[in-house]
Amino acid sequence: MALNALDAVKRVAPRAAQNYLLALRDGAALFERHGISTGLRMAHFLAQALHETGGFTVLRENMNYGLASRLFEIFGVNRHSAALTRDEAQRLAGHPEEIAERVYGLGNARKSRELGNLQPGDGFKFRGNGVLQTTGRLHHRRLGNACGVDFESHPDLVTAPEHALKPALQEWSEGGLNALADRNDLRGITRRINGGFNGFEDRQLWFDKLWPLFKDPAAPSEAWAAADADEQVRQLQTALNDLGADPRLEVDGRYGPATWRAVREFQAVAGLDVDGIAGPLTRAQIEMRLAVTRGGQ
Repeated sequence: MALNALDAVKRVAPRAAQNYLLALRDGAALFERHGISTGLRMAHFLAQALHETGGFTVLRENMNYGLASRLFEIFGVNRHSAALTRDEAQRLAGHPEEIAERVYGLGNARKSRELGNLQPGDGFKFRGNGVLQTTGRLHHRRLGNACGVDFESHPDLVTAPEHALKPALQEWSEGGLNALADRNDLRGITRRINGGFNGFEDRQLWFDKLWPLFKDPAAPSEAWAAADADEQVRQLQTALNDLGADPRLEVDGRYGPATWRAVREFQAVAGLDVDGIAGPLTRAQIEMRLAVTRGGQ
């Protein structure tokens, strides 16, 4: 890698909290232990971390929503499992502990079971925490057991400089995210960390800032060209060619600009959201149209 993590973060996130900077300064052995040893892997890990922490400025999730409209926008009906009503949002606005209990704790039965927040006050105590915003008693316990640190009894240790990287890197390794980073699969990494694609564009922006700092001087300037080939991308490129991609795609297993444009063109014809990302809906439509095409041959 052309630059170490600390110097890179200082360049792209000048307001980063001291806790995180100290963790990065002393984090070489941890990064090595978790196999983050290439520019692609480091750029992808830090892009996710910088998004989750607002540029390494957020230690704990801020539940102090002062505006009811913003609270409803994030956690309201049809937006979040908490399904706050507008009246609830009006009542809860400005009361962070009550908001956390309603959203992550006993006030949201399904989420509280999912997070292991089964005691009063757990919603606030185990709100988003640290580099990848570890949330919930269950995840604090699980990651603490894996890291040998009692994060469940002492959630504040998640952001202590000597431990801050440990739960994030453990989660990264458990998710097999180095393999996705090697394929430059930002979408796949985001889904495993986030459970969806919230903030995808911001994560991409962070990655675009970081990649030039970490790429090997001998590597291609574009991350997609430096990535490992992916069999699923090869299959996608072959399918798009079979459906008449023009110009035809090189079947190289790398999701570059040509593949992105071909996906967008297919999405436009198929009446899908045009974002250039071959997600489940797009791939299902491709398979359906391929079946029709091949059945008519």
